[in-house]
Amino acid sequence: MAVNPSPPLHVDVRMVIDLGERHLAVGIIDHQGNVGVRDRVVTPSRDRLTALRRLVQRVLAATPAEQRPILCAATGPGPVDEELGGFAPIGDNDWRELPIRDSITDVVGCPTILESTGRAYALASSEGSSAIGLHLGDDVDGGVVVGGRLLKGERGSAGAFAHLAVDVEGRPCVCGKSGCLDSYASVRGIEATTGRGLVSTPSSLITQSGMMVARACASLAAMMDIQRIRIGGVVVEAFRETFIESIRDELAERTRLSHLKQLDVGVAQLHVLAGASAVALATDASQLDTP
Repeated sequence: MAVNPSPPLHVDVRMVIDLGERHLAVGIIDHQGNVGVRDRVVTPSRDRLTALRRLVQRVLAATPAEQRPILCAATGPGPVDEELGGFAPIGDNDWRELPIRDSITDVVGCPTILESTGRAYALASSEGSSAIGLHLGDDVDGGVVVGGRLLKGERGSAGAFAHLAVDVEGRPCVCGKSGCLDSYASVRGIEATTGRGLVSTPSSLITQSGMMVARACASLAAMMDIQRIRIGGVVVEAFRETFIESIRDELAERTRLSHLKQLDVGVAQLHVLAGASAVALATDASQLDTP
C-alpha cells in the first residue's frame, strides 16, 4: 500500500475504484483529483467481491478519520446494469452480474456510482474539451465528451464502440456477429485470433489492428463532428509504435473530407485510477441518495 502525503483537508474527499481483469485498484482523492492513500492487488479468479471488500476496508483503515469519502466512483467492464448495480459486459467476464454498488456502499457508507472503464477513460482524457475516447483493454470501450460533459444516451452507455463494424466479413466476434472492432483491438479478440499472449502478436496483425482502429476513428469523427480522439489501454501499451504508425497511415487514406482535415488522433495513457477519478469529480454529491 502507498500513502502519499495527506491531501489538504476538504469535505469533498472521494473514493475511486477500478475493477479490471488483472487488477483491483482503490484510492482516495481530494477535490483536485490528487491521490492520497491507494492500494492495488491482482484480481483473483474466484470470490472477487470478497477481495474487493477487503481492499476497500484496507484503504479506509489507512485513511484519516477526517478524510472519509462523501461518495465513491467505481469503473469496470461496461455496460453498467443500473437495476442490478453492477456491470453487464458481453461475453465471458467474471465481473458480470455481481452486486458491485451495494457491496461497496455497505463497506464505505456513502453513495456509489458506477461507470464503464471506456466511458470514464473518455472523460479523463478529454481535458475538459470535446473528444472521443477509445479504451483498448480486455474489451473495447469508449465514450463521447462534448464541452467537457460525458454523453449518456438513453441507457447510459453512449460510446460503447466495441461492436462497431469495421470489416463486415471479418473475424467472428463474441457478440455473435463478424468484423466488430472488439475482434481486432481488444485483448480477448487478438488473443483468440493468435492463440498467443498479447505481447507475442505478430507484427502483421498489429498493423491490421491499427488499420481497424483508424477506420473506426474516421467513421466516428465523421458522424460525431468531433476533431479530437484519444486512444489508450493495454493494447496500445503492448503494440507501441508499429500500431500507432498503422493508425496514422490508414487515417491519411480515410480523412480526405474537408471537415476531417484537422482530425487529431493521439495516445493518452493515464494512471489506473484516472477514469474513476474523473467520474467522481464530475459528480455532484449533493444530488445522490445517502445510503
